[in-house]
Amino acid sequence: MINYILFSIFVLITFALAFFTIKAEKNKFQIIKHSKTILSITSVYFGFFLLIIFYSIFSGKIYNMLGIDFVGGTLTEIKIPKNITDTDLSNIYKKYNMEITIQDVILQEQEKDKRTIVIKTKPMDEKQKNEILKELKNMGAEIRKTENISATIGKETLINALIALIIALIAQVIYIAFRFGNNIMYGIIADIGLIHDVVIMLGVYVILGMLGFAGFEINSIFLAAVLTVVGYSVMDTIIIFDRIRENLRIELKKNQKISLEQFDNLINNSIIQTIVRSVFTTFTVLLTLWGIVFLGGETLRSFAIALSVGTFSGAFSSIFIAAPLVSIFKEKILSKDIKLITEEGEPEKTKALAQNIMQIFAHQQENPEEIQEEVKNIEVKQDPKSIRNKYLRTKLIRKEKNQ
Repeated sequence: MINYILFSIFVLITFALAFFTIKAEKNKFQIIKHSKTILSITSVYFGFFLLIIFYSIFSGKIYNMLGIDFVGGTLTEIKIPKNITDTDLSNIYKKYNMEITIQDVILQEQEKDKRTIVIKTKPMDEKQKNEILKELKNMGAEIRKTENISATIGKETLINALIALIIALIAQVIYIAFRFGNNIMYGIIADIGLIHDVVIMLGVYVILGMLGFAGFEINSIFLAAVLTVVGYSVMDTIIIFDRIRENLRIELKKNQKISLEQFDNLINNSIIQTIVRSVFTTFTVLLTLWGIVFLGGETLRSFAIALSVGTFSGAFSSIFIAAPLVSIFKEKILSKDIKLITEEGEPEKTKALAQNIMQIFAHQQENPEEIQEEVKNIEVKQDPKSIRNKYLRTKLIRKEKNQ
């Protein structure tokens, strides 16, 4: 049943991606123009998934989904005849009110009529374990090994996993800020997108687990999927950011100034220029992952579904969250990137001063030694660093009024 549901979702996503890509490329879809609407809709479904996560935490349901990696439990590795199904094994444990997770073990030399599996359960006492092992042996199972993982070790693993995720997010901010000329706003915006992706992944996983679908366990495999998506999503975001910066550099060399409206158009054009690459890369990754979903085992299927949700969410957040946020915070970003914003309708003297300063900062990277000398020729009694870090147009108009 779940395979049909997943296949239907996959088909819908495929057609949606194709439709949007064609529309965006041919009709120059105005994403930035509708950015506030898009972000409002995003906030609604983001809030929904966040509520689901909080509900699962406070109701205790999410703790039932934690794997033994995080809460402790018992691992039992057995070799069984292939005619014994997972349902047969599950029925044995249900007698003791225990749920199990079954993972196939791939061996170099495997008997044709047998398979080796690992059964994961929550902690149980020695009496229960011995009774279950006895029933397994009566079914023809060969007990290879059993291992107990204490709750203390599981708790430490969970804490370390959360620390690893937090460190990854902080590292992304530092890397992107350094990558884009010490502009921390790019890093913060990218992390907002990453938090969105992690919440969506966890929210979907929790919903599927609460609905009773087997295999959706929050364990080290799920954590690996989350960290993989964090890396994939941030690189997708960087591609758009890089195109924005490149187009901005071209615009400054051409006109030596840019207005807020022009910058919005520049962001939109940058999205359109990269959207085909982003969408079809995402589609290629999804195609591979969904092959694993339909053809892989239970463990691989849940891992592939987690990656699929995260990959799709990452592509969405790069286009519809990160880029629009650049537009919303454009004044802070531009004050660092191009050092100036000029608009129509300013007094002539202010426009002349603004254009002169723009010429200086537009060529800062090519001629750093000439900056100080050129600044001395400008009739503005603020140092260049102060001018750069604030919204210069307001400062210049205030100066003009005071003269």
